[in-house]
Amino acid sequence: MNWVALGAIAEAIAALAFLGSFLFVKQQMKQNHEMTKAGNQREILNALRDFFALTRSDQEQFHAVAKCLKEYEAADVRSRHIFTMWVIDFMLIAEQAWYMRRDGYINEASYIGVENLCLAILITEGGQKIWPSIKDSWGQDVSDHMQTCLQRAGENAPKVYEVFPYF
Repeated sequence: MNWVALGAIAEAIAALAFLGSFLFVKQQMKQNHEMTKAGNQREILNALRDFFALTRSDQEQFHAVAKCLKEYEAADVRSRHIFTMWVIDFMLIAEQAWYMRRDGYINEASYIGVENLCLAILITEGGQKIWPSIKDSWGQDVSDHMQTCLQRAGENAPKVYEVFPYF
């Protein structure tokens, strides 16, 4: 066997080794993406759990939210403030979920759940009152998307106090 043949064999082995390491790195990146996606999924679910725990643990917040969902105009200023901040807090979670879904970091089903809850809050009497003034606190793309969803949902979509009747 001559040196040229040995060189060719060595180059073939090096090419196979390079291809093997490339495939290994690709597999590692895929696993890393799936782990990141699972972590983000867990983060959104924990944020939702903590968000809804606020109305379980704080009676004043529960009463303000329950009142403003149905009778925003009749609520006192403090209740309106509590309600508005409650909605904005949820909107921030929904915005995060929207961007994570867009970028492939949470699954579609989880995002749809968050979006439906957001719609259920925003179509209430209180949600309709504050939406025009708070929609600009979102990114423009998310705000436009939610505006389209609200128009499409119309009067037939369930309100959050129909989904959670204790409100």
